[in-house]
Amino acid sequence: MKKLGVQPELGEYPDWSRMPKVLQTRFFELAEVEAQKLIQSKIIDTSNVEQLRKMLKLRRLESYDGWEELLVACVDGSDTPVCNERIGLRYALFASAYKIFKGLDGFEEEFLSDYYSDRQIIPHDKFSKLVELLMTYYERLMAHRVLEKYSPDILLLDGSFFGYRTRCSEILDEDINWTPFGRDVGFKTGKELVKEITRLTVELIKSGKALGIIKRVNTASIDGWLAYKDPTSKPIGLNDRTLLNMIMETRMLFSYDEAFNVNFNILNWYRNVSKELKDKDPEAILKETERRFKVQIKADLGDESYLQYVMGMKRCYIKTMDDYPPVCVEFWKESDPDWVKKALWYVYASRDPATGLPFPLDIVDSLVSLPKGVAKEFVEEVEARLLRARMEQNVLLTLFSRFNPQKEE
Repeated sequence: MKKLGVQPELGEYPDWSRMPKVLQTRFFELAEVEAQKLIQSKIIDTSNVEQLRKMLKLRRLESYDGWEELLVACVDGSDTPVCNERIGLRYALFASAYKIFKGLDGFEEEFLSDYYSDRQIIPHDKFSKLVELLMTYYERLMAHRVLEKYSPDILLLDGSFFGYRTRCSEILDEDINWTPFGRDVGFKTGKELVKEITRLTVELIKSGKALGIIKRVNTASIDGWLAYKDPTSKPIGLNDRTLLNMIMETRMLFSYDEAFNVNFNILNWYRNVSKELKDKDPEAILKETERRFKVQIKADLGDESYLQYVMGMKRCYIKTMDDYPPVCVEFWKESDPDWVKKALWYVYASRDPATGLPFPLDIVDSLVSLPKGVAKEFVEEVEARLLRARMEQNVLLTLFSRFNPQKEE
């Protein structure tokens, strides 16, 4: 029997139950509307699934018995989920870490952290992009450090090698004037930062030991391939990982290079370009798609010569567990085939039963993740230190007053 006067913890209830009654009712109404839309649209057509199963080349992953003796380094990074803002100053924190494993046994780790602040000169969306790039910069530094120090058999990175390039064009011309902690030389502009991240990324790629694990995948190259082969085909409306999850069995592998003779980056754009060029033949559309992709690389990275590295990445999917979608991995096209065999098998053999992803990468992700409130606490600590240094009160109020006293930024 529940004791009188004892209230259950707020966390015991689902979030929807904390809303006003009228919004709770609306919540379930909207959920039913969306469910019916999906049922009526037949978003997953079984006949399409069977067609894909016949069309796409899948193969069984090759095993490697010595995987438990491999020296594996895992690198990951984190930034504060919400940038902490005040009227005069805006702050964000970020961190990166690596951990060394032999098989699945971890034994050495290292962390780096830093912060960025501005006086709200650039728009919020650009600020968030810049913080993402600063975190990526530290991830690349950490990856280089662990390669030089341990020379691991495999270097696991969280994300695509060039995943950072999206929207870089927005901050290339921004004045950032940021210097990494403990260094004398920094970056004056966004372009300098992007150039250095790309330089570090290319060196990691050329090492032949780096493997990217891509958790969030929105590539739709399979649909692009269907549009290229059959201009009359209807868009599938699902990304590649979702489609592959329907046809792959555990321990199966799908490789874009083995399935298609067109680069997956180009196929990812093909369907949208074909909508604009309806009267053109597939080869003309393909050529225009390649041209646009090249222009985009130059816009994002500031130099079209990087196209050779972006296009030189191989990508494949490994189905590690029945209950989870396949894991997307990426590596350099010139990597040694024997190394590729070992690395892909390690992804499968080291799977975490809770996520289907490599267990070591999940460990590092949990180690480096910054708590949501840490940026707020950092600002409060800065404010306290300024008080102890006897900064004038009117200056403190100007710098640290909240936009909206009812809410935390």
